[in-house]
Amino acid sequence: MIHGLRQTVAFGVTTNQAFLAACLRYPVFAAGEATTAFIGQHHDDLLAPHADEVSGRALAALLLHVTDRHAPPWRGGRTPTAMFPVPARIEIGGKIHELEIGRERDGGYVANLEGKTVRFEIDGLGRDSVRFRIEGLTESARFFRDGDRLYFLYRGVTVSARDLTLAAPVSAASGGSDGRVRAAMNGRVAAVLVKQGERVEAGQPVMTLVAMKMQHVHTAPVSGTVSAIDVAEGEQVTTGKIVVEIEINPPA
Repeated sequence: MIHGLRQTVAFGVTTNQAFLAACLRYPVFAAGEATTAFIGQHHDDLLAPHADEVSGRALAALLLHVTDRHAPPWRGGRTPTAMFPVPARIEIGGKIHELEIGRERDGGYVANLEGKTVRFEIDGLGRDSVRFRIEGLTESARFFRDGDRLYFLYRGVTVSARDLTLAAPVSAASGGSDGRVRAAMNGRVAAVLVKQGERVEAGQPVMTLVAMKMQHVHTAPVSGTVSAIDVAEGEQVTTGKIVVEIEINPPA
């Protein structure tokens, strides 16, 4: 069942396949000791960030780079000259990440982000799949490119990334956010925790969404003043809908 979930490809829609796989792998569930309180008791562990998130972001940047419609057709093997690292700006899960990606003379790609270097060697690139080596480990991923949007399945997790490299920067942004809180998934607004005009701090809860019988707290990405509340309690929202807007206060 875990293998089936990890191999399921469903791009463009939000699924809970990674969460279900985490449940199946959890020792309590595997031992047959799970009860109706299982999710509530182990919520934090089941939704903990994946240890390979950095390599996932690097893979997103690589796929956006090699599948860009202006990029030359990919060819394996050595290249006459190395490609100097070029800056890239991508959005994943509502967060913006700045990084650099380049190609070495031996044909490998190097992504630099968050103080780490991730090296890839592409063995094969198809219309919707890529086979590559990362840190000596051979892996593969399925993907779908739609304009500046990229969907890919990597290590059992479906990721949606957007290429913002050539997009105009948001002058008011701080810490890689435009101050807008977007619904992380389809669901019902259970509670709006702030009021228009209220001062909030980065990380402060602003809205609670109920999806799949679980509560998902959305927090302020930046410190500032709530300029608009775009939803009401009880309203059904879709993934990506702006629910709260925060105006970033200028420094004193």
